[in-house]
Amino acid sequence: MRKFSVIYKDKFGKEETEITTDGSIMFLTLRNIDFEGSDFESLEGKIDTNKFQYEMYQNGLGDLTNFIMEVTIPIKISHEEKIQTEKIRFIVEVGEDLDFNSLNPILYTVELNTSYGKFTSKRKIDWFENSIIEIQNLLPNRTQIKTCLSCKYANYYPVGNGMFGSLYCFKKMKKKLKVIKDKHDLMSLWTEEAVKNNDIFNVQEVFDCSEHEFITPQDWTYKDWDYKTNQV
Repeated sequence: MRKFSVIYKDKFGKEETEITTDGSIMFLTLRNIDFEGSDFESLEGKIDTNKFQYEMYQNGLGDLTNFIMEVTIPIKISHEEKIQTEKIRFIVEVGEDLDFNSLNPILYTVELNTSYGKFTSKRKIDWFENSIIEIQNLLPNRTQIKTCLSCKYANYYPVGNGMFGSLYCFKKMKKKLKVIKDKHDLMSLWTEEAVKNNDIFNVQEVFDCSEHEFITPQDWTYKDWDYKTNQV
């Protein structure tokens, strides 16, 4: 389990807390209510409209909405062939009814702090994938972000994906993954049985494990991060 530091803001106020994550599901407590979800847009918990706003569903459940989070995440960086853990901060905006003036949002969308410099993006981006790629493109030579997003064993579902946490890991199917050449081949592996058996499981773009391998020219993956992004 790992922890992300969080500053949560909405019309009800501001709170500092932590997200605990296993790489697939996030858990956090806000105003004495426990929430969990795989994406910042799908955090579910007890409904209390005196404390939060929700995107409600017909089954009576609801996801948190109309908030801003400043999320600081430990992230692995390969810098001059040495692996370092640095900190990257994202501004996460969820909902369409946000009073930005009262929430005092900061100017940048992403900020990576390292021992060799600070790298920021002020462009609003809707997916963590594109945010991380944009920061990677700012990094100096021989420096690579080493997370699930840059790993050869991770792919997005060809039909679509969410803001965060809908990347999928195929490290348990390495041999079969080697013969994948297009999204139709990928879909043939993406079966209900494989998901049920946990042979394929969702991972977060900022997570990593000991089996990480950067993408090579021989690897086909379904995501915007490709071999050229890895070149330094």
